[in-house]
Amino acid sequence: MSVGGAGIPRLQELAYIETAALAVARGDSFEQIRVAMVDRAERIARQTDLDGSFDSGKWAAQRADHRCHVHNTVDVLKELMRLGWVERHVLPSSPRSAYAHAHVVFELTGRGREWTESVSRDVRAGYNVLVGELIDAHPQFEGFLRVTGARPDSESDQLTIPLLRWEGASYSGAPEFLRAFVRHVTECLHQGGLGWKAEPEAAESAVRDYVTAAVRRAETRITRWEAQRRADEAKRARGTVDEQVVSGRAVKPPPALTAKRIASFCEEAAVRLAFTASGCPMDYISHELLRRWTRFMGLANFSYYTPGPAALRIWATGAVAGSGPQATFRRSVGRRVRRSLLAALPRICQQEAERSGGGTEYCSVWRVRAAACWQQRISDDEFDAALLDAYRGDVEGLPFRLHLDGASDARTPASTRPLVLETSSGIRRVFHVMRLDEVHREVGVL
Repeated sequence: MSVGGAGIPRLQELAYIETAALAVARGDSFEQIRVAMVDRAERIARQTDLDGSFDSGKWAAQRADHRCHVHNTVDVLKELMRLGWVERHVLPSSPRSAYAHAHVVFELTGRGREWTESVSRDVRAGYNVLVGELIDAHPQFEGFLRVTGARPDSESDQLTIPLLRWEGASYSGAPEFLRAFVRHVTECLHQGGLGWKAEPEAAESAVRDYVTAAVRRAETRITRWEAQRRADEAKRARGTVDEQVVSGRAVKPPPALTAKRIASFCEEAAVRLAFTASGCPMDYISHELLRRWTRFMGLANFSYYTPGPAALRIWATGAVAGSGPQATFRRSVGRRVRRSLLAALPRICQQEAERSGGGTEYCSVWRVRAAACWQQRISDDEFDAALLDAYRGDVEGLPFRLHLDGASDARTPASTRPLVLETSSGIRRVFHVMRLDEVHREVGVL
């Protein structure tokens, strides 16, 4: 959906702003910008395809369908107008009306031309400018950086949101799980160390009210869909149904109220509670987008699988001071950071082996990455870069040899990614498990 005002635009990739701005600079029409957005999404999908499931036909169909990616295109153009980089212009109100705007072209402002020229010369510098402008345009963006530790006035360098997994546990149903979840959150608040505070009674009320309302809405949608389906079937039996009207309605049933979905409602409630208590109220989708953007920009990282009780943890991996063109940046990157990580790696792997029960000498890369990035307060990219250095033998004096393997010892969670390293010959290899072998150095005898 399109978001007006200062709300976070519904853009899964921050790079879409660059795509659209450069398209406007070329003089592209709305339809050409839409196609450029599809092209960018296709490139991202191709780059992240690791199992051969990439389907070029799907993207060709989206490119040809004038209604696909219209919302994304409208949202990114709105954002460019909000930033003052594109002159104001009427945009399609829905995918159905996009055809009427297909040949419309847009005009960059002076600031917009400066930015497109800047990002064309130096991508990193261009995106730093973009972050500074987003801080000015979106209070929630600035608030997210502050809450997670990436601003000078941040009170903590992390935000921990307690969660409870239904998997592997026995609950009689949603009411029992909700009671256990609320009890878990309030206990974590008593213990502290979350990076935010709230009165337990207020927290319990906020979580319970949100989840109860979400479940009620889901039940209502299911009931209405079932009633409509039965009504359509009855009309068919009488021969009075209007098939054109029926086909115009959504035939796909609403999602069932599974344990996983109820647990997701609880997570949404806890996220809203944590950010509201931190002075930065936001909806769950905005938080999801912002954690993707800040990870992309090297300013924050997140994981559901760091050591300790189940939680979503978000932590700063850099800092940005000021805003607008004057924003300055500091990121935890480079050789010193990677050497520090490699020095801590034996200890972290040992801890992960003990946590997993010690049944194998190999550790899951995604578990080690989560633990290492959380403890070292770094990004996934820095972890992967450090392992690439060790894998290629580019680091002297390491007390271990790194062994990587493509075998998978367990299901990799959807919120994580496998380790993908490019060999010296340019081949991309996917690794799921790792092992460190101690290097025994010979001591000369006089």
